[in-house]
Amino acid sequence: MARLDGKQAAQEYLIEVAKSMVQAVYKAPLTTGRLSIQTEIISGDDLVPIIEVMGKLAQVSQFILWDYMALKENCEAGNPPVLVLIGADGTVSDMAWNCGACGFPTCKEFNAYAKENRGQGLASEGPNCNWKVLDAGIICDWAAATAWQHNVDNRVQGSTGSAAATLGYLPGCSRILGISLGPCKELVWYSRDVMNRKFSYEDYINTMFRTIPTNFMTFAGGGKPAMKTIDKWWEENTYLSWGTEEAAEERLYEVIMEISEIVDKYGPQIAAKYKNK
Repeated sequence: MARLDGKQAAQEYLIEVAKSMVQAVYKAPLTTGRLSIQTEIISGDDLVPIIEVMGKLAQVSQFILWDYMALKENCEAGNPPVLVLIGADGTVSDMAWNCGACGFPTCKEFNAYAKENRGQGLASEGPNCNWKVLDAGIICDWAAATAWQHNVDNRVQGSTGSAAATLGYLPGCSRILGISLGPCKELVWYSRDVMNRKFSYEDYINTMFRTIPTNFMTFAGGGKPAMKTIDKWWEENTYLSWGTEEAAEERLYEVIMEISEIVDKYGPQIAAKYKNK
């Protein structure tokens, strides 16, 4: 009779759950039936480059910072998640539906524009056919639902997808999302106890105010709504105004340069794996 350590067995089972998720991706019902899909399962030391890129992006993005902290600290604690990458190419419309949802009257006009005008985004570059974007969402939903059926915590993330795309994973995909899977404990990606130890209440309030200011806005009908920046906000009115922040723009440029160094370090190794397939 074999004896297995329960926590170790649960951690190892994440790979099997990831395989089941990938199976669900290719089984998912699509509106177009013509979505070009790629998937990859990342675990162990192969998570390191993705974590490094996320660490740089976290310096200019609060939401990426949260994902980065949760991923990094669980890896350092010996409970690394498994990352399922799901990519698709939506830059070609081959249905000839001419629905106009992309902003062009016909699919032919969209294809001609997309061929010559590819924009570089993070988790997604474009332009994309709206129907194929919908299908890309469907396959991620099916993957996440499969993980939940196995009682494994998971979250669809643009952050891990952006880092993977930057490093060259899933070449040819215009849209890459990552689903972090596990580790095997409660609500790793939602309650995020790691952040409770790192951020104060004031940190949370300031983050929410900067990212979702409308939640802190008084009645807007007067055309100059006050912002609820303090508990007794009515005692000291504060208003939003337009402007630029040169320091933030300079830091963003520095982060891009730092990410380029990481890409130079790991990119050739990642590209070589696809050439050998």
